[in-house]
Amino acid sequence: MTTPEHTLVGIHFAFAIGCHRIFGWSAVAMAGFASNIPDWDGLPMLFDMQRFEAGHRVWGHNVLAITLSSLLLGWTQYRYNWIERVSNWMAGKLPAAKVALSTTHEANKRIGTMTFVGIAMFAQLLHLPCDMVVSGGNGLSDWAIQPFWPFSKTGYVYPMIPWGDVGPTVILMFGVICSAKWPKNLSQISSITLIALCTYLLARAWSRGMLSF
Repeated sequence: MTTPEHTLVGIHFAFAIGCHRIFGWSAVAMAGFASNIPDWDGLPMLFDMQRFEAGHRVWGHNVLAITLSSLLLGWTQYRYNWIERVSNWMAGKLPAAKVALSTTHEANKRIGTMTFVGIAMFAQLLHLPCDMVVSGGNGLSDWAIQPFWPFSKTGYVYPMIPWGDVGPTVILMFGVICSAKWPKNLSQISSITLIALCTYLLARAWSRGMLSF
C-alpha cells in the first residue's frame, strides 16, 4: 500500500473503534499519522538504492521498531501536544480553525500517555499485514516483511493483490466521502469500509487462484 491508503486504514480503524468519541480528534490524527511510520525505512532511497533495497520493509517494519516509535509518539504527544501544534501551524491565519493548547493538554492528561502509545502501536501493526497482502505484480517480485527483525530474518508475504491495484484506494476514499456526508455514523461507516476492504482482498485473491472456497 502507498501512503494515502495506509493513512486511511489508520483513520478508519480509529473511527471504527470510536476513538473520536472517547479520546477526541487528536487520537484519530495519531492513528492516521502513525500508520505510515514504518515506512521511514524507505528514506535511504533518497541517497543509496542498495541501502533502500536492504532496509525497506525491514528496519521500520518490525515489532521492535514499532514499539520504540510508538513510545516516542505517545510520550511527545502527551508532553508537547505536537498534533495540535502542527494543526495550528497548518491552519495559518484561520483563527476559527485553531485548537486551544491548554484545553488539549488537559485532555491529554485525562487520556494518558499509554493511550496514545497504544493507538500508535496498533496503527503501525496494521501497516504490516497491509504490506504483506499488497505486493508483486507487473513483473515485480514480492517483498516480504520481517516482523521480528533483528532477532529473526524470516520474511512473510501473502500477495493477495498486486501493487497498483486501485480497488483499496476506491473503497477507502468512498468511505471517507460517506463519513463526510453522514458524520453522525462515523463508526458504522468506517467499520463497513474496513469489512468491504477485506472482502475485496479475499475476492481478488480468489480470482487470482490463491484461495479456494
